[in-house]
Amino acid sequence: MNVMVYNKKYHMLVNIIKNSESPHEFESRWSVIMESTNLSSNEWLCGMYELRSRWVSAYVKHIFSVGISSSQRLESGHSFFKRYVNRRNSLMDFIIRFNMALRHQRHEELVANHIDIIEQPRLTSKFQMEHQMVHIYTKKIFFLLQTEVDQSNYYICSKKSGSVDAKVYTEERREQGKSFDRHRQLTYYTERDIIRCSCQKFEFEGYPCRHMISYLKKKQVLLLPDKYILPRWTKNAKEKVVFSDEGSSSKSLMAHHGMLAHKSSLMVDDAALTDTHTSFLMGEFEKLHIRVKELDDGGNVAMSRSNSKSQEESQTIHDPSIVRAKGCGKRLKSSKEKALSKTNRKCSACGQIGHDKRTCPTLSYRSNMDMYQPEGTDYAHTQDEGIDDTAFVSNASSQCDVVNWFL
Repeated sequence: MNVMVYNKKYHMLVNIIKNSESPHEFESRWSVIMESTNLSSNEWLCGMYELRSRWVSAYVKHIFSVGISSSQRLESGHSFFKRYVNRRNSLMDFIIRFNMALRHQRHEELVANHIDIIEQPRLTSKFQMEHQMVHIYTKKIFFLLQTEVDQSNYYICSKKSGSVDAKVYTEERREQGKSFDRHRQLTYYTERDIIRCSCQKFEFEGYPCRHMISYLKKKQVLLLPDKYILPRWTKNAKEKVVFSDEGSSSKSLMAHHGMLAHKSSLMVDDAALTDTHTSFLMGEFEKLHIRVKELDDGGNVAMSRSNSKSQEESQTIHDPSIVRAKGCGKRLKSSKEKALSKTNRKCSACGQIGHDKRTCPTLSYRSNMDMYQPEGTDYAHTQDEGIDDTAFVSNASSQCDVVNWFL
């Protein structure tokens, strides 16, 4: 397939893939462009069309996936790891670099939370819903919603049909000098009091689209209802921690600690703003600490403490058994064992026990004799003729003191 020939058709194909609202619309528009470009027999395109339910957004828009595609999460993970690790890292290097990556990620999250608290984005209108959103949503999500609010001014909502259970409305875009063929369809379910748009942005990304905001303006709803506010996009998403209350028996020490820490952190955040609140909370903490220590609850606390002490006393931990592992080599000896093994060694020169060739007294004696023998005397030759060493020493009266010193 020649890329240059079908370059103009590429943008049309991308538009069909991204902007088709229903599977029926995608299939009809796909068949039209395949016939116009004579690509119906292309093997690769036919194979991708068979897998259309896995990658075309029109088939998965009803499923909440925070607006990411099927492969975007995997690619994001690869991009994250490539910044810190590579295939040449050892296991220890990987652990160190991975912990570093987590610290950087948590630091960026703390910076983003700090910005959401102290900074407020600039408002582009005096619409009451926009003022409400700036205090609820995070900075990144607010900018997306601000765009939807601005674009909602270009839409006109008109009723198309209605029944007892549902009412259908049409959203038509109007701009000066432009005409748009596409119309969005909104359905209001009276029993559940909820709106559904054909673009399915709310179901797919988790925040209301411009068509829903246009409908709310028509109905003179000035504030966004809570049913359309997803908690995960709000500033206080982390504060809404859910703890299990399925019974006291299922609660562990960590669960109790988590609940108490969450409550105390909320009080500390509120009291740390002023010195008066801080001193008041410190006094109340001291009073509560004394009351908790005095609390007995019919002896349950005392019994639990005695049981915990008895369990600690009854549990004795011994050293593990010494097991020789395979391939560990020779046993390592201590310095004491090495010293004892040296006393049993035999000298390779004289055959005596207790020393080696380096410290042999016989060899040292002979070397000293060679040093002090007269010139022209062959000490090795005299030994071969059977002349005793002591006789040789007695004849050398001038060296008697030296020999006695060595002996």
